[in-house]
Amino acid sequence: MGRHANPDIRRAFVEFADDSTPSKCTKVRCLHCGFVRAKNTTRQIEHLQQCQIYLASPEAAQHAAQNPDSTQSTPSSHIDPAMNPNTTRGMLNGTHPNPNLQVSRRGPNANKRGRDGQPMAPPPLAQQAYVPSLTAHLLNREASAFQAATQQPFLSHAGCGTLAAAPLGQWMVQDGHYTRGYIQFIGQLIGKIRLPATGSQFHPLYRTMDLLISALNNIRREMSFFEITATKYGIQLTEDPPSHITRGYMDLFVSVSSPSASLLEGLVVLWATEHCYRTAWLYASSFSTSLSAPPTSPHIAALHQSLIPNWTSPAFSKFVDACRALVDELANSTTSPNGKEEMLRCEQVFSQICWLEERFWPDVDGMGEGDETGVNRATSERSHSDRRSTRRKDTSKLSSY
Repeated sequence: MGRHANPDIRRAFVEFADDSTPSKCTKVRCLHCGFVRAKNTTRQIEHLQQCQIYLASPEAAQHAAQNPDSTQSTPSSHIDPAMNPNTTRGMLNGTHPNPNLQVSRRGPNANKRGRDGQPMAPPPLAQQAYVPSLTAHLLNREASAFQAATQQPFLSHAGCGTLAAAPLGQWMVQDGHYTRGYIQFIGQLIGKIRLPATGSQFHPLYRTMDLLISALNNIRREMSFFEITATKYGIQLTEDPPSHITRGYMDLFVSVSSPSASLLEGLVVLWATEHCYRTAWLYASSFSTSLSAPPTSPHIAALHQSLIPNWTSPAFSKFVDACRALVDELANSTTSPNGKEEMLRCEQVFSQICWLEERFWPDVDGMGEGDETGVNRATSERSHSDRRSTRRKDTSKLSSY
């Protein structure tokens, strides 16, 4: 009987050939944290025993539930005090059988039958492999920051119909600056794509190119959508320059589309800003039921007849979901030797997006009026933002889907 690969290990790592080394050895990358090393089953097991992202994954929890009596095989000096020693997966200490292990039967018992003489049913297939999700990891890691970014008073007043005209106009002006930076951002990401010589429309890079072209077309339509909406509802737009927060977004666009940044970083920014925008406007729409009558103020009518429906539409939601699926697919298929470093950068840009998004919405008081005491909140907190590296907010508001 030949040696069978442990399926649990194989599900946690992706193999790739490292042509940059003289030996051109086979390497593996942890799908949970991006750690890269030469292929070695023993060392891979040791890594999983200490990989905190893996230990917190549903796969690890599932194996812990299936093996409640399993004990940690790692030396006590390597055990994280915050982790429960009994949560180590059975396959790491040998108590969980390999579902791919097969014994070749020979002789009269080759076709084993039950007491009723009928052939016994084959054992159940191995459980489907757990596919890591970078987007789920980012949302779980920044859950409180994401909630703060998408549940601001500006949005609740917009949904209730109590938002004043001035904050809405302020937001539309800053969104216009953001939109122009977004166009350059998408163009730079398209320039980073290197299409394979042989491929089809189903290749991830071709689909990435199609998605970015769609985003570019949508944001261009949004520019016209904003102009038409402002004219139709008589919303006065000023010529105010970009705020510090808007400039933070624009700087982040430049940063994640630069030659030193990976395509995955840029796509994380694209998805994160779109997901923030959809979630924020869905939050606003949840207050619409409090409207007792059709809005009479032109700017409130603009919100409930044009702006909110535009970013809560099924078409926009489909685009956001497509962004998320492509980010997860590229994250799981990348063979970059610095996968762990790339994941850390993705975590940093997502954290910065949440920080910027929270402050992008204009400050309003309890009556929905512009809060002059909070207008300079972004300026006063710039020193704090510098610690987290002013990165950006891509609320890619795709207009008129």
